[in-house]
Amino acid sequence: MGIAYNSMFSTGAAVLEADFVFEIPQFSASCDDAQAGITAVFASRPDHCRRLDIKARDLARRNPRMPRRQVWHIALVDLITEARDNFPPQEFVIQTDLGDGAIAIDTIVSAEKLRAKRLLAELMETPAEAAERLAVREARTDAFTVRAHGQIVSALLFGVK
Repeated sequence: MGIAYNSMFSTGAAVLEADFVFEIPQFSASCDDAQAGITAVFASRPDHCRRLDIKARDLARRNPRMPRRQVWHIALVDLITEARDNFPPQEFVIQTDLGDGAIAIDTIVSAEKLRAKRLLAELMETPAEAAERLAVREARTDAFTVRAHGQIVSALLFGVK
């Protein structure tokens, strides 16, 4: 199923000139509600489509011999796990037919269980680990800010390219 996105629309729609067309990877979920919910999220959230596409491209670049369907399966599971609150809340299984009789199967834990695991991991980390995690987060934010400021200054001084 393909979804065309245009910057004028916030949701997937049939448009004459799309900024990009996103092809939802073929997968099946253990329940129809999860399948429909995942598809609905991608139809309404172009940012998730872009993130999934970037994840899949990055994974394929780092693992050139990995089959395309497996790349998309892993990227899909990673994205759902990272943005768990945007997807159906119940626990479900995602299955992708990789061809030649091979199947990739992953269980996506419920949103509530994942939140509990993350909270427990934060509570169990040492103060040094917590400080390191916060320092890394701040460094990423600072780097992003510096890059954005550089782009603004460049645009002001040299014009928009």
